[in-house]
Amino acid sequence: FVVLRVFRGHSLLHIMLIFMHADVAIIGGGIVGLATAYRFTERFPGRRVVVLEKEADVAVHQTGHNSGVLHSGIYYKPGSLKAQYCREGNAALQEFCQEHGIAYDICGKVIVATNESELPRLEELHRRGIANGVAGLEVIGPERLRELEPHCVGIKALWSPRTGIIDYSLVASA
Repeated sequence: FVVLRVFRGHSLLHIMLIFMHADVAIIGGGIVGLATAYRFTERFPGRRVVVLEKEADVAVHQTGHNSGVLHSGIYYKPGSLKAQYCREGNAALQEFCQEHGIAYDICGKVIVATNESELPRLEELHRRGIANGVAGLEVIGPERLRELEPHCVGIKALWSPRTGIIDYSLVASA
């Protein structure tokens, strides 16, 4: 697919000519627009796709400024499409990164309860994670928390070893 950066200098005729040779136009060169274009060209080989982006590069806005977390599926309601897509998307993104030589780190994360009032929410996240099939999820105490994150203090935590980090700008540029 082609990413077209629409600058003020492009004439309307120039843009229309590009559209006339495209089967599909996707507006926005963030991770969602680019992933849509990528999957479309996989599903429909030979179709011409143009991605319109107003900035000089892709992933300039939200995609390039998010936390970079590769989520494991803890937060979503069990059985929901969000939970399903989170797991499937995690696996697909890791596969894409391996195929394209993009670094990512499955470093895990801890979700920490700092006081008694946060324990019910932590327990609910644990329940959801287990129901969503999150591998390796474990409730840990203060000692194990200090081993994993020496500067973190809490009364209980949820350790998610399959959560990772990634630079989504690199993914978008691949």
